[in-house]
Amino acid sequence: MEEEKTKAEAALPEERVEQTERFQELIRGKYREDYLAALGEALRTQAREVNRYLAYRELMAQAESARARHPEFDLERELENSAFARLLRGGVDACTAYEVVHRKELEDRSQRLAENACRPQENGLGNASLATVSKPDPRSLTRQERRALRRRAARGEEIVW
Repeated sequence: MEEEKTKAEAALPEERVEQTERFQELIRGKYREDYLAALGEALRTQAREVNRYLAYRELMAQAESARARHPEFDLERELENSAFARLLRGGVDACTAYEVVHRKELEDRSQRLAENACRPQENGLGNASLATVSKPDPRSLTRQERRALRRRAARGEEIVW
């Protein structure tokens, strides 16, 4: 039984060599043009897939950059906008395309921010109104707060209102 397996295994490489030689003859002979055309199409398809993948990775990197600059940026929503999509197909990066499409909104927002920054503080207080000091009203203290004050006074601390 083992002798038959070794003979079959020995014949296998010879068959493969013959098949390979016949294939080589066919692709060098009458089927050469068909083979080259099919091979070329397979290579073009593979190249398109690689380019599509690289373009996708580049777009994702651009989207991250645009999101860092404009937190409200949403690539999926923007791709539904035909003007944005046209700009991307034309070679414009995602951040610039977003700024072009939403120019008016971005200008309005920056205008509002600039106006608010230049606006004087009400009543002329500026930031001083944030640092007000108020005295606690003993009547509004909770039972626990009153106990804590008694303990502090018992230790000799002077409580000033």
